[in-house]
Amino acid sequence: MSEKKVNASSWLFKASLLSLSLLAQTAPSISIANTQLVEQFPTVSQSTIELISTLPNFSVLFLILFAEAIGNKFGIKRTILFGLGLYTIGGVLPAVVSSFPIIIAARLLMGLGIGLFNPYSVSLMYRFYDGQQLKGMLGFQNTAQNLGNAAFGFLLSALIIGGWRTAFAGFFVGLIPLIMIWLFVTIPDDKAQGEQAAPAKFNFKEAVNTHILLLALLFLVVFAMFLMMTIKMAVFGQETGLFSPSAASSILASLGLASMVAALLYAPVSKVIGNFILPVSFTGIAAGFFIVANASSVAMVTAGVVVAGIFFGWVFPQAFLRVAQVGPKNGGTLTTSVILMGINLGAAFAAPMINAVSGTFGFTNTAGVLTFCGFGFATLAIFEYIYNVFDKKKQA
Repeated sequence: MSEKKVNASSWLFKASLLSLSLLAQTAPSISIANTQLVEQFPTVSQSTIELISTLPNFSVLFLILFAEAIGNKFGIKRTILFGLGLYTIGGVLPAVVSSFPIIIAARLLMGLGIGLFNPYSVSLMYRFYDGQQLKGMLGFQNTAQNLGNAAFGFLLSALIIGGWRTAFAGFFVGLIPLIMIWLFVTIPDDKAQGEQAAPAKFNFKEAVNTHILLLALLFLVVFAMFLMMTIKMAVFGQETGLFSPSAASSILASLGLASMVAALLYAPVSKVIGNFILPVSFTGIAAGFFIVANASSVAMVTAGVVVAGIFFGWVFPQAFLRVAQVGPKNGGTLTTSVILMGINLGAAFAAPMINAVSGTFGFTNTAGVLTFCGFGFATLAIFEYIYNVFDKKKQA
């Protein structure tokens, strides 16, 4: 079979690549079903129920560092399609089973799928684009990510009315990028017949330096704290009596929409303030958390979520722009995977980690946990302002 010509500048090719990012933040959105799952499984603790929403981020770690090797062996496109298949099967399976252990296994399977395709959602952009075009695509990548999160949030707000099983059926959205990648994306040197790829010209030590490891640690903390906004929203509504789980999903969808709009402005804002975009983002996110934690109405909660979402819209593209600035030129998918590993570690253990740390400081209820996260982001902002004053790295 002859290889199709690649036109990386075509809108269909770009849309297909960006479709991978539609799924990036959808797994934790199922947290809106937590209150129903607690009722369904009364012998399971609430902390364990909360863990369901982030379990895929844990199993991501088993494959994310090996995604490139698997892609080299079996073909990048085949690897991506297989990962999307695992995501869809693992996502939907809880809708048709009644065993809690099987639900756990399905969520882990879903994460394995994400671990196969998610590194390529960014690394393929490094492969096909550079300069200002790369900045633009990274901004669009975050836009797609937040569009998927927002759209999925609105979908779940409707599906959850039919019960938690119906909500899990929403993960059929995995078929959208699967079909688009299958039909419209051709990757040069991809192994259509599974032949052995040329051996990689770098090893782990060459692909990952101290800056990359520190960035991975930073974003581990960032995503652990930020995800608490998603995990705790339904419980926050229940504790305060301000809104229902269905309303919580709609509120969280506004977070995704706000981040999506902000991501569209990432390239021009980054051009003006450079790497200071990160401490500015942390400052805004902290403000959003403080507003939500002290909210006395649905409008105030929504306002705080929107503020946090706007500034979070710049965090993800800036993370990978910094990778391009401080990472080795030949780092490839492995360097991207290390950053994603930090992000997914933070997301996977967000609930137990943040609950435990905030509890030691006396922040025990949901509003207290959100307040603690606000202080955490404010602290990160201070350190980042200081770092950027002395940092001499130029924009990539």
